[in-house]
Parts: sequence; structure tokens; C-alpha cells
Amino acid sequence: MSAVVGRAKQADLDRRLDKRADADFVLAMAKHLSNRDRLLIEHLYREGRTAADFARLARRNVRTVQHRVKSILKRIYSPEFRYLLAHEDVLPRELRSTARRLFLEDQGLRGTARLTGLSLHAVRQHRIQIAALLEAKSHVWRLSDAAADD
Repeated sequence: MSAVVGRAKQADLDRRLDKRADADFVLAMAKHLSNRDRLLIEHLYREGRTAADFARLARRNVRTVQHRVKSILKRIYSPEFRYLLAHEDVLPRELRSTARRLFLEDQGLRGTARLTGLSLHAVRQHRIQIAALLEAKSHVWRLSDAAADD
């Protein structure tokens, strides 16, 4: 019986460590978000508050805050976000600002066009180019993984 209890305690400890590592990762990525998103994430992950606490302080609906948090976390864990953090400095200058606003700050197509002074068409073209770069990079990663397996 004690071996089962010991394994259960170890599993609980492993879960807690995983949660702490996830929280540390999210906090590290938060510095690349817009101020509004960064403050929300820091409130939840650094200060240990709940979405309900934040909603009460911000006078927002709890579900709206929860939805925003899910959206931010989805973006942080996205391949585009990680790719841009790792390769933003090698992107052509004209793509860099668009990529930052679209994928890191979640400005959307129209917001990015307004902030960069580009047409909506140009922002769409930049998004397509960035997606192509990401696809090419992931193809290289798959090839290198296959070579390592051989």
C-alpha cells in the first residue's frame, strides 16, 4: 500500500513541477507580448491570482478574461511565435514589423496595416511570406530529424 501512496505522491510532485515549469515558460514569453497581454499574464502567473480576481479588478466579465488568457497561451505555444522569437533578427526588415504585430502582439490584419502604414493587401502578403518561411524551416527540421533517426 505504501508503494502506491509513494507513486501517487511522486506523480503529484511531477505534476506540480510541470506546472511550475510551464508557468516559468509563460512568464518568460510574456515579455514579448503587448503591454495589455503581458500585464494579464503576469497578474495570473507571477502573482498567482485567478482570472476572476483580474476580471473583478478590470471590471470585465470572467469568461472574457478566461477566453483572453486561452488565446494568449495558444499564441505563446504556437510555432509562429517560437519561430519569430528565434529568427526575428534574420527576417527581412520589411517583414519584421509585420511579423511582430501579427504573431507576437496579436494586432490582427487591419490593426497591423494601420500601425505599419501598409495596405491590408501588403500585410496579407507578408503573412503568406512568413508562413512560407516557417514551413521551409519546419521542413528542414523534419529532414534533420529523419537523418538523425537513420
